[in-house]
Amino acid sequence: MMDLVAIEQIKQLKARYFRSIDTCNLDLLRNILAPDVKISFDSPTYQFELNGLEQAIEFYRSNFTNRRFGMHHGHTPEIEVNGDEAKGLWYLNDLFINLDAQTLLNGSAIYEDHYVKMQGEWRILRTGYKRLLEMIGPLDAQWSITSQPIN
Repeated sequence: MMDLVAIEQIKQLKARYFRSIDTCNLDLLRNILAPDVKISFDSPTYQFELNGLEQAIEFYRSNFTNRRFGMHHGHTPEIEVNGDEAKGLWYLNDLFINLDAQTLLNGSAIYEDHYVKMQGEWRILRTGYKRLLEMIGPLDAQWSITSQPIN
């Protein structure tokens, strides 16, 4: 039988993950990622891995700022729960604005996650994506960014 409560809890966890990244809310992120989290990103323009909570926190602190910020939307989750462990696939659609480089990235990817229940709460143990689509171009000089998610 499907554990619909666990599936919903994991959906909420991933939603908080995307929100914590987009707002650079590192306190929230600490309550989402497991202490021994492993993160990997695979794109035509970058590939790297992060090991452990502190390395992940430092990555997000230095890469999501008031000069580099984005919007991440996770869609169509496929979640399989097995007791206190679970796996999930998510379709990602994202934008990333880099004011230093004056570029806009628009992309999609497939996130693959592994979750673990720790002290009654779901945490992300492994996460990462492989890009399906990545378009990077210059920001249009006529655009005006009137608000930013990170101050």
